[in-house]
Amino acid sequence: MFKQILPNRKSLLFILSSFMLISFFLTSLTNLYADQFFSKLDIDEISLKGHKLHIRGDTDLPPGSALQIKLMIPKLDDDKGKDHDVKVQITPGKFFVMIDLPKEWKNGGWIKFLSLKAIFDPDDQPKKVREIVGNKGEKLNGPKVKVQKNKKILVSVKNVAF
Repeated sequence: MFKQILPNRKSLLFILSSFMLISFFLTSLTNLYADQFFSKLDIDEISLKGHKLHIRGDTDLPPGSALQIKLMIPKLDDDKGKDHDVKVQITPGKFFVMIDLPKEWKNGGWIKFLSLKAIFDPDDQPKKVREIVGNKGEKLNGPKVKVQKNKKILVSVKNVAF
């Protein structure tokens, strides 16, 4: 009554080779970063457009990494917006963030100088990124790496005068 359907030899070979190819692809993707160290975190462009601050940069950190951008505007200690902390996701090789400044600062009338700091901290990363860079930043290397609380972080600082 029930007829057992067995795949023919070609179908079985196709299924087996497809499985092997997918396994190889996933393994090579995981090993893509196995021997890589990460050291590049550069703030390349800062521009003030109206009351928006645009920040662009380059990095070799894995896609999906999160950066913390700290913005400090001197001489505005008591005014709103002295310190801004913003999180930004990294796309392959790049990052971009737009920060809204108070509208009364339009066209940079109040801003003459600012300091930016981009920070990559392994504690703030998704699990897949921590697996690549190490839970304590073991795969971070270079002059922008700082040791803080028994872990490595990557820091880039840029001071800008308008």
